[in-house]
Amino acid sequence: MKTQNDFKQTMMMMALGAMVMVGTSVASAADHTVVQKDKQFSTKTIKVKAGDRVVFKNEEKAIAHNVYSLGPKNAFELKIQQPGNSSAIDFKDKGVTEVECAIHPTMKIKVEVE
Repeated sequence: MKTQNDFKQTMMMMALGAMVMVGTSVASAADHTVVQKDKQFSTKTIKVKAGDRVVFKNEEKAIAHNVYSLGPKNAFELKIQQPGNSSAIDFKDKGVTEVECAIHPTMKIKVEVE
């Protein structure tokens, strides 16, 4: 039969475990920026970690873009992105996600998610 001291000891161990978990640092996601300018992306390939965010920033003066992913992994479509606008996408699934602009088919980038 458990005593009150057993109960107190169990509660203290649970509290200690909770404090250890709170004190444990968790790796946070990082932000990466890909610029769209002169009808091209600022890089052809970008490597990110699962959970990282990629910000697609349109720095054109008068050209809109429609950035989207190919395939089911990390699927997204930004729709029409006007000059000066930025949009962020979280990349959660590991692997390679190919990204293009629907308006300018030569604009391509590969996002490698580790």
